[in-house]
Amino acid sequence: MATSERRPRNRARLTRKELKAPDEFLTLTGRVLTLASAHLRLIVTLVGGVVVGGILLWSLLVYLDRLEQQAFATLAHIEGQLRNGQGGEDLSPALAAQLQEIAHRFGAGEARGYAWLNLAHAAYGKGEYATALAAYRQGVAEARPASILWSLANLGVGYALEGSGDFAEAQKAYQRVIDANPPGFLAEAYLGKGRAAEGSQDVSGAMATYAAVMQQFPQYAETVGLAEKVSALKARI
Repeated sequence: MATSERRPRNRARLTRKELKAPDEFLTLTGRVLTLASAHLRLIVTLVGGVVVGGILLWSLLVYLDRLEQQAFATLAHIEGQLRNGQGGEDLSPALAAQLQEIAHRFGAGEARGYAWLNLAHAAYGKGEYATALAAYRQGVAEARPASILWSLANLGVGYALEGSGDFAEAQKAYQRVIDANPPGFLAEAYLGKGRAAEGSQDVSGAMATYAAVMQQFPQYAETVGLAEKVSALKARI
């Protein structure tokens, strides 16, 4: 009898103890709701700001992408005219103006760099090496590292420096391309560095650079006749 009376009392005590946890939960929940109510306007403002900010950012990215695509479409049309000779031997003022507009257009993205590249090519073709050099460097500034545009513009920097007689800086420009090791441009960078070394009367440096081309790109070296060039350089030593 004593045992049966003890069990209900134990169960009653456990029940009261277990009720403390829900009580504490309700108290904590009430405090949170009270705090949220007191700062409801601030919370709504912050959440709304995050949502609006995300929408604005997405809209800006879409807008910039559209601007870049439009710039590339215009650039493709200009380059088509140049390939077809519609711009004449020199870049016509009308096409030059269009390229300048793209080069300075907000949101044109990498198309700005290609516009500078075309302006640089035109200046280089006319022997305006200082103008070409400045435009090539603008192209480098607009390009992603080791991209096709970056490689082309850096090679252009080397060409323009060679044309102006600054062979030491030209070698540095070509070396930057060699260090980046971009596919499709390495042989030309080595060849340019060799030419610049020749221009600065560094015969040993030129031979070493040409030897690297002959070792890494034998078919290209044969096409440009590097073996004969190296033989001629040896005769000068």
